[in-house]
Amino acid sequence: MDPGQTNDTPVRLATELEAVLRELPAPTVPLPELKKPTKKPGTAKRLKPHEINELIAAYQAGTNVYKLGERFGITRQTVSAILKRHGAQIRKRGLSEEEIDEAVQLYRQGWSLTQIGKHFEVDSRTVRSRLLERGARRHTN
Repeated sequence: MDPGQTNDTPVRLATELEAVLRELPAPTVPLPELKKPTKKPGTAKRLKPHEINELIAAYQAGTNVYKLGERFGITRQTVSAILKRHGAQIRKRGLSEEEIDEAVQLYRQGWSLTQIGKHFEVDSRTVRSRLLERGARRHTN
């Protein structure tokens, strides 16, 4: 047989399909019980007072909101909300001019806004805003 040819005859495909179907449970078998989620979707995790103090101290020591979110199992938005609620001085990270230059190059090379944001540890919306200000366009072949 020629290596470029396939041996996908209807009979062989039907035989393989029947074999797969035999491995499936009968339609009358009840589905297994799903585990109920431990918390409702969209419900923010509540940090204990000592965790909030630890979060604030780590932020003031220079840890960014993304890393704090990962560390405490919450979103960066929740980190920011906690910091604001407790009167912490919020840093405006953003992107430097040099980082924007690099972001433009990465975007032109095909990187996504999310990839660039993760690279610079900023939100993808921040990247998008800076690229739009620069009039950056993707490089097309």
